[in-house]
Amino acid sequence: MALSLLAASCLWASCGNEEKADVDFSEFEVSMSAPLDKAPDAPACKIDMTVAYASADDSVGIKINKQIAAMLFDMQGLSLRQAADSFASSYTHDYVDYLTPFYKVDRSDPSKRPWYEYWYKLGTEVRHEKAGTVAYIATREYFEGGAHSIKTQTVTNFDCSTGNAIRLADVFVPGYERQLTDLLLQALKEKAGAADIDALRDKGYLCSSDMHVSTNFILGNDAITFVYNIYEIAPYETGTTELTIGYDDIDNLLKK
Repeated sequence: MALSLLAASCLWASCGNEEKADVDFSEFEVSMSAPLDKAPDAPACKIDMTVAYASADDSVGIKINKQIAAMLFDMQGLSLRQAADSFASSYTHDYVDYLTPFYKVDRSDPSKRPWYEYWYKLGTEVRHEKAGTVAYIATREYFEGGAHSIKTQTVTNFDCSTGNAIRLADVFVPGYERQLTDLLLQALKEKAGAADIDALRDKGYLCSSDMHVSTNFILGNDAITFVYNIYEIAPYETGTTELTIGYDDIDNLLKK
């Protein structure tokens, strides 16, 4: 228990050389295309993914990669590369299996072709900002025949010394929610140029949800950035919303 508490405290205060621990990452790519029939111009589902992974085959690297596989592909018991390949195969197989009967009916109508052009893109970014931690940011965008594509961002911060994912409860003291929510609401008003909640709603924010602390956050060197995907606090047209709060402004909320 004492060691666990020490490790947690090292995130926010100097702790000898431990806070300088780092994790190296490499990348691999997965590309796949599955047409709906054998015609040269048949619509297809195209997948393009670039996946960053912890390079070292040690306990920390293995733990981080297992969590990335679960985060990106909801898969357990497979290596990260196996999980990526399995996801791509399953996604394209389901596309062909489900849409082929409909496409046979619509094949003669060129106006309906865009309905069948599916694609899925995944990009990943690794940020080494706060000493002793690494932020893993995954950006997905996919199109499945609707009015527009859907884009989401998922963030997991890892403790470089243990490989454990860092949760809000690891960062903040109990009872932090109300004060932090108020600070985030103020940051949103400033970002949107809105004087109050009514003005925010006039701009499309918080029309169907209340302000809350996002579990998607990036630990920076001097601040923490909270990431809100489309529809969480704003409409599709607004895109991803990022709100940054300096550590100095939440010092009383941080675990010491």
